[in-house]
Amino acid sequence: MSGKESTMTASKRALSAVVGVLLMVAVVGVVGFTLHSASADPHKKLYATKTAETIVVDGKTYPKATITMGVYADTAQAKEMGYNTINKKDYVQYGPSSHIVLPAHTYVTMTIHGYDGGEKLNAPFFGKVVGTVGGTMNVDGVDVTEIPADQVQHTFTIHSLPSSNRDPLFVNIPLQHVDEGDNGFLPTKDPGTNYKGHTMTFSFITGGAGEYVWNCEYPCGDGTYAKFGAAMSAYGYMSGKVSVA
Repeated sequence: MSGKESTMTASKRALSAVVGVLLMVAVVGVVGFTLHSASADPHKKLYATKTAETIVVDGKTYPKATITMGVYADTAQAKEMGYNTINKKDYVQYGPSSHIVLPAHTYVTMTIHGYDGGEKLNAPFFGKVVGTVGGTMNVDGVDVTEIPADQVQHTFTIHSLPSSNRDPLFVNIPLQHVDEGDNGFLPTKDPGTNYKGHTMTFSFITGGAGEYVWNCEYPCGDGTYAKFGAAMSAYGYMSGKVSVA
């Protein structure tokens, strides 16, 4: 083989190597972009609003913050209640965001307006109020510690895997369902929802900074996976993130 041919062969090998590396970079880039897109928050973050007030609980003083969400039977109902959802599927859904941000070491008061009906919980445990100050929540002005398993429309459940890197946080809130008649939902007695739903208010105390998840423990999906498919398995509808910062 002549020196010229040898040089050409070496050049081709180098070019092939460069092309191969570029292809690998391109593939990794596409995969990374796809995974990032799939895991990215579908909504803008919803931040709790800090107030100027403080409260003393068990001898400790905490600053206060408030945050409000709603849960809707479908897209049409969400829009009727003033929430212009960006979700593409016509599923039951929480709004206005699936990613909420709470301040650390704070007494957080959360309000959820619920406009949906319900059937029955698989696990009666999730009908109990857990993790709130005083172990209660307020439903349309009345303090309760639980809701019967056959009167729950959804739950709002914050949790995480045990970790030495963050404080534990577990909150479970069952939401009172809206009664249904032959022609749809029946009017309620709650002026806070324009008599179309129920208002659940509860307070809990955050620890240090950490990342958590929330989800609904009521089987409100379609007929697949024991009603844990569809909205229950699609991020941004009945599940999301909780960032304590």
